[in-house]
Amino acid sequence: MNLADRLKNDPFLKRLSDLLGEREAYVVGGYPRDLFLGKRSPDIDIVVLEDVRKFVEPIRELGPVDFRFSEFMTAKFLFPDGRVLDLARARRERYPRPAVLPEVEPAESIEEDLWRRDFSINAMAISLKRTNFGELIDPTGGLEDLQRGRIRVLKEGSFRDDPTRAYRAIRYSLRFNFSYDSLTECEFDLARKYVRLLSFPRIENELRRGSAEERRAEFFHEAEARGLFPWEHRKPALKELKDLDGLLAERKEEDWILFFALFLPEGPGVLEFVHSLPLEKPEKKALLDFLGLRDEEIEMDPGEFHLKHGKSAEEALLVLAAFRPALRDFILDYLERKKKATPQISARELIEMGFTGRKIGEILKKIKILRLQGKIRTKEEERSFVQSQLDERSGR
Repeated sequence: MNLADRLKNDPFLKRLSDLLGEREAYVVGGYPRDLFLGKRSPDIDIVVLEDVRKFVEPIRELGPVDFRFSEFMTAKFLFPDGRVLDLARARRERYPRPAVLPEVEPAESIEEDLWRRDFSINAMAISLKRTNFGELIDPTGGLEDLQRGRIRVLKEGSFRDDPTRAYRAIRYSLRFNFSYDSLTECEFDLARKYVRLLSFPRIENELRRGSAEERRAEFFHEAEARGLFPWEHRKPALKELKDLDGLLAERKEEDWILFFALFLPEGPGVLEFVHSLPLEKPEKKALLDFLGLRDEEIEMDPGEFHLKHGKSAEEALLVLAAFRPALRDFILDYLERKKKATPQISARELIEMGFTGRKIGEILKKIKILRLQGKIRTKEEERSFVQSQLDERSGR
């Protein structure tokens, strides 16, 4: 099958083919898959059968580009329009032990490279060679699986070698509304067994990717149901996860930590567990802030709530709203009020009115609380409040 006509809408690839000439180069992975699904893939993965360094100069002729080399015989090119091109040498892989990164060596053919991949739908290639531009290489039957709506691993033991493939299977199944074939269903049992051998950063990476998916609530729910949370955890209902999804402004990878918060175990040891995780400071703060609120009796007064929890991460409050639906309206109202609660009167004006030192900060804090409570709404009302404080000080 030749796809040259389908590629006419992407002049980038045709120009790349012209620049590469008769060198063997193939578009692989998500691009061919998405082409058949009628979707546009913003990133392009290219596999070549020679040293990738020989391809740098032709690719640079496509226009201004930043590039860097990385491990596993690969290079990444970043174009000004946001397009990313990943260049890799065809390789074969061997997993010396379950759940470890593979040992790699150059492959002798594109077919050998395709057979090492995770799923058949990601194991198709399109030739960029000038004389057979657009030719489809599909040794594993990926196109048939696409047409049947099926996620299929390429060998028995796939999820033992790399349990992260289980998370990816769930993502693809939900993204494309595909089902799993019988072998892939069996592979989830292996993933459940070997996922505990993965480092936390490798699991985090998969949760991040899942958090950017449209059906991310279902992703987290299915990942837990299939045993892919290899530590003690609570089991949030799908509705809880969907409620959180609805509270967040947009779907992005950084939201993974908020979904993760809903899985934090209850009972002793949870703080030690959070402190043990290799997280960035803002992520750890969001988890700890949520834990500080999770079981606490909440004062349903925005001013009092702010005095006690005003330094809590906003993200932690959104998680709390999903975890405790009875607080949802109050928390959303508080967050909206907080946006408008900054005093309009300035410190300079307070100084001119006779306040000094710490008293200035105290007055501004009181004004903010009153704004949160709806007792002050305008700058004129702020000045009236300040004047009342002056009168009180002078005994008037």
